[in-house]
Amino acid sequence: MKILKWIVHNILFVFTLFLLLFIPLYPKIPLLDIQHTWVYVRVEDFVVVLAIAAWIILLLLKRVSLKTPLTLPILLFWVVGGLATLHGVLFFFPTLSNVFSNVALLSFLRGIEYMFLFFVAYAGIKSEKNIYPVAIILPITLLLIVGYGFGQKYLGFPAFLTMNEEAAKGIPIQLSSLSRIPSTFAGHYDLAGYLVLTIPIVASMFFGFKNWLIKIFLFITGFLGVIILFLTVSRISFFALLLSLLMLLIFQRKKWVMVALFIIMIAFFGFFPTLLQRFSSMVSEVDVLVNAQTGSSIGQARIVPADYFKDKVVLTQAFPNEDLNPNLASSSALIYPFEKIPPQAVLVFEPNVSNGENLPQGTSYINLPLSPVTGKAREYFFEKSTNRAGIISTEIRVYPGDYVIKRAKAYDISFTTRFQGEWPNTLTAFKRNIFLGSGYGSVSLAVDNNYLRILGETGLLGFISFFSIFIIAGIYIGKFLPKLRSPLAKSFILGFIAGSLGLAVNAVLIDVFVASKIAFIYWLLLGIALGILTSHKEEIIDLYGEIKKIVTSSYAIIIYLFITIFIMFSSILNFYFVGDDFTWFRWAANCSNCLSFSTIINYFTNASGFFYRPGTKIFFDLMYSTFWFNQAVYHLASILLHFTVATLIFLLAKKILKNLAMSAAVAFLFLILSGYLEIVLWIAAVGHLFNAVFVLLSLLMFVLWKEKKKMIYLIASSIFTFLSLMFYEIGVVAPFLIILYNSIFGSQTGKDAISKKAAYFIAFLPLLPYSLLRFFAQSHWFSGDYSYNLIKLPFNVVGNLLGYFSLTLFGPASLSFYENLRVLSRNNVLITLLGLLILLFLLAKTYRSAIVKLDTQEKKILAFGSLFFAISLLPFLGLGNITSRYSYLSSFGLVILFVFFLKKTYYYLLNNNKYIASTIIILIVIIFSSFQLFQFQRIQTDWKEAGEKTKSFLTSLDWIYAHYPEQYTKQLYFVNVPIRNGEAWVFPVGLNDAAWLVFRGKDVKISQAQSSEQAFANLGSGYGKVFEFDSNAKLIEMVRNRQGKIVPVSQQYK
Repeated sequence: MKILKWIVHNILFVFTLFLLLFIPLYPKIPLLDIQHTWVYVRVEDFVVVLAIAAWIILLLLKRVSLKTPLTLPILLFWVVGGLATLHGVLFFFPTLSNVFSNVALLSFLRGIEYMFLFFVAYAGIKSEKNIYPVAIILPITLLLIVGYGFGQKYLGFPAFLTMNEEAAKGIPIQLSSLSRIPSTFAGHYDLAGYLVLTIPIVASMFFGFKNWLIKIFLFITGFLGVIILFLTVSRISFFALLLSLLMLLIFQRKKWVMVALFIIMIAFFGFFPTLLQRFSSMVSEVDVLVNAQTGSSIGQARIVPADYFKDKVVLTQAFPNEDLNPNLASSSALIYPFEKIPPQAVLVFEPNVSNGENLPQGTSYINLPLSPVTGKAREYFFEKSTNRAGIISTEIRVYPGDYVIKRAKAYDISFTTRFQGEWPNTLTAFKRNIFLGSGYGSVSLAVDNNYLRILGETGLLGFISFFSIFIIAGIYIGKFLPKLRSPLAKSFILGFIAGSLGLAVNAVLIDVFVASKIAFIYWLLLGIALGILTSHKEEIIDLYGEIKKIVTSSYAIIIYLFITIFIMFSSILNFYFVGDDFTWFRWAANCSNCLSFSTIINYFTNASGFFYRPGTKIFFDLMYSTFWFNQAVYHLASILLHFTVATLIFLLAKKILKNLAMSAAVAFLFLILSGYLEIVLWIAAVGHLFNAVFVLLSLLMFVLWKEKKKMIYLIASSIFTFLSLMFYEIGVVAPFLIILYNSIFGSQTGKDAISKKAAYFIAFLPLLPYSLLRFFAQSHWFSGDYSYNLIKLPFNVVGNLLGYFSLTLFGPASLSFYENLRVLSRNNVLITLLGLLILLFLLAKTYRSAIVKLDTQEKKILAFGSLFFAISLLPFLGLGNITSRYSYLSSFGLVILFVFFLKKTYYYLLNNNKYIASTIIILIVIIFSSFQLFQFQRIQTDWKEAGEKTKSFLTSLDWIYAHYPEQYTKQLYFVNVPIRNGEAWVFPVGLNDAAWLVFRGKDVKISQAQSSEQAFANLGSGYGKVFEFDSNAKLIEMVRNRQGKIVPVSQQYK
């Protein structure tokens, strides 16, 4: 009776324990069918409904309360989801195919069902002691799942999968020896997600028990769980688990265990190589047939002998068909004679559509235009299976045309399905209404990105409300976790936090929060965690104050910076390569054993007469060997580096301005500047970005050394200075920026003066090995455009300072005025000299009248911003011109001055009215931002068009090679090569390198000429072709007509 009475009084806790055990262990055997889906109602749904019903009864009896830490955000998320679904069903569903209102309602209710278990579990927890039954159930459940998984692998235990409609009916499936292990779950990804969540909890509880028998049991259970995770061969889940375990060891302050963890994981790869093979198979090399005229892919091809077609009927296709699904009437098909088939023919097979996805063919290939040509063909043969009147046969058709065969790299089907199918479709659902999305059921069952799913179904409001649940949960955990008395309870919650972080990573490629077994367990565990934390706690949390503190914290501002950068620059991911990019790629492609130790050392000791850029060489080596010609990854690297610079600028501004709001303003205003945009959009300029990162890191480390007096920061500052020099020469300014900061903001005591000399010595120390390395490497020094004219030096310095000042504050639109002013000054030297003297006099007068009105701190800020701007430009001020990318680092100084100006203007206007002052400042910021962002959009358009021009050129090369006999393609001349497209580069250099990448190994020589006449003169009587770029960068073949004039080929006979 006592047990029965305890169960009645703790019915919700009993349900919680039962569900933790039952849901993961019971296979997904269906009970009821849901129309228009292969989703079914199962036993677990009835058990969950019973638990929810028990909670509702207790709520009506006032034995439980609806008041929990997460009630409001969860209800808000449900309300948004309901509104999104109602809106989608009424306005979007009638116009969409394959979406059904009953499925939408079911999906919405299932989402509520998942999260409702939080309330059940939370209400079931009475005290910290409730953790002990949970600590028993979790590892036992995991061990049983592991055991069943091994049974599937080695003993033939059946699997119940939901990977397709037929399997979802509950039919037991016998797995092959090569199959991935799902255990009791509906698929291997679901099992992997569960393991990512629970293994860190089991591992963390290892530190919560003192009994060594229990510790050994937990260790063995977790160890076996990791083995099963390897047998699922889930790449993202392995990475997520590794990250979560690392975070767990940090939480538990067991950093020494990290080494053992890495050793164990490496050993696992040795014993279970399948996962490693999956990582290596993410990208594979294939031969692709390409339409030389359009550049579009036909499909994967192979060369077969003519005998392959012997005794087979080959039909002639009248018109090329690129979608590989010809449906030709019999009247248009003729039998292709066997005698016409070449000895070596190009055969394209039917696309593999067994995965049920309707994916556009060929877009999974990485950068076909730049993939090397391995051959050409005048026709190709296509073989496919046909089903006529129930008779399955093989059909072969031949398609004439101009084709090239390219050796390309392609993603595996896992990435292709996401990139080509589900993610674009889900983004389309999101764009229908960015605030509410398209409603539940508007996207497929497997989006394979839980965050995109939330955006597609519930929009930004759903996304924000969903994450508010975890923000508030984090607030409660942060407040109450240090106050827990039970080591086991604390370990459980730390493990749950680590598992949640792993699950969050997993959600990038898997819909873990809508996978029923994972979702049920996760919300149960969250309820248990918060229930334990808040049991018997009378403390009231000011949620509004805590949330305000979070959203205005430095970490939040860094997140806002990341979101802003992503919004501003996400469109450039598809911008194509231009100019110098091809030069770097040719260097990387032509390098053998590039990543060997001896080769890397050679980068530092031998520049081969080129600029000294060993860091940039290593970067392109790594990127090319890993991602080949995937321009999106290269642009992503530039975006992330730009984000790092913005973050460092924010952190440094905090140190200088001592004001969070002003520091955030500096960082955001820096982001919208259009003057330096070239450095982010041009992949070849990535060395400048690395340089800026390391220069700012060097300065930040010095500032931290001044504050904390720890030698490690000063050493780090010196190391970062050296690293900056490995990417670009502008790194020489780093020590001078350190002196600038220390002179203005540093202590001037006698004791500090002694350490200051040592600090300056360490700051300048990297310049010595850099100079020696550069000298012995025989790098390019000062010559040509990179040289100084001592006579013109004073004029260049002043002119360039004005030029970079206007470029930073007013963008590239100011350059035309600056160039005209420079020409005028060059032609009127005496007037220019007089004007400079007058300008200096006016600046001195203004400075004297303004400086007396500033306090000491404001004078320091004014001095630092001005001198940071000038010192960052020192290597370039003596040059005869200005370049937009050189203004990148120096912009920090001017933005500080601009924000300082806004602050002083605001305080000046306060005499009138606070609201008037605020309105005027906002107006100034809007005008400034609009001016910058309008140029930002125009410049992005210029770079996009520039990339389209280079891509079109590469496609034209394919057509030239496929269309003309080989003797005519041995010498190709190009005239009127486009250099710029607005503010973007096209082919200042790199045209020959781009052609080499396409024709590597082929007997094709590319040359440029000033005019068509010069090109034909160079050709003489030899074979070759001459092409001229028109105003739109389209290639036009030039020929001599009968009168001997050079005309476009279309006018040859006119």
